[in-house]
Amino acid sequence: MKKLIIFATILIFGCSFNSKSFKDYSKLSEPTDRDYIDHLAASGLVYLKSEDIKEIKLKPESVHFLEQVYERITSNNEILLSHEIKPEFHIIKNKTPFLFSLPHSQFFLSSGIMERYLKSEELFVAALAAEILKSNRNIYEKRIMVPIGFNSTEKMIQITKLRPETKNQINEWTYFILKRSGFDASAYLNWIQVQNRNTLDFSLYLGDAIGISKEEHLFKNFMAKQGVTSVEKRINESNSSKPFYKLLNNVASNK
Repeated sequence: MKKLIIFATILIFGCSFNSKSFKDYSKLSEPTDRDYIDHLAASGLVYLKSEDIKEIKLKPESVHFLEQVYERITSNNEILLSHEIKPEFHIIKNKTPFLFSLPHSQFFLSSGIMERYLKSEELFVAALAAEILKSNRNIYEKRIMVPIGFNSTEKMIQITKLRPETKNQINEWTYFILKRSGFDASAYLNWIQVQNRNTLDFSLYLGDAIGISKEEHLFKNFMAKQGVTSVEKRINESNSSKPFYKLLNNVASNK
């Protein structure tokens, strides 16, 4: 996988520009890649503390289920992924369907996407796996974000959005990490198709309908190259586990 560009942050300092302070400032070194990643990771806390953001409190059994999924994916893909950082899962009370991740294993999903589109465990795991890959490998575009004291959902989605060519790489790697973890890797195609069939609902998340249609076409071709002859698959919600249903109930009970 080619080297990907990561996120850059501009810090605004309130200070007087006398000769001494300017001289001291000029000695500062340029931010490193690690600085950029740490700034992006820190934006998650700012987001959660923003006035319009309401987080659903997860029950211990819901957290345990999510951590088990994370551990299963990372531990079965140790060459590619690390599972040293304890993951954080945040369900945001919002009807708009979205999910995104930040560095340091931070994951954010809306209650809307859980209740309307990720009601199957296979589909949920497939969608989450892509975000685990992005967060674990620090796959984020380089963007400038001026701190203003709060972060909206729209802003977070924008700064974590990837270029189409990068998304296509993510899709292929997600297929492999799901397969290596013993999950149904073909469910990831269903996740792409869900977005493609509901482009109006996912407009904030996708940006445009043309990109997701092309993404589905390319992923089908990729699966065919893997020897998957039948790429169409019906998702059966009744195959989900009890812990997953408890997670859905946890979200639904906090409307």
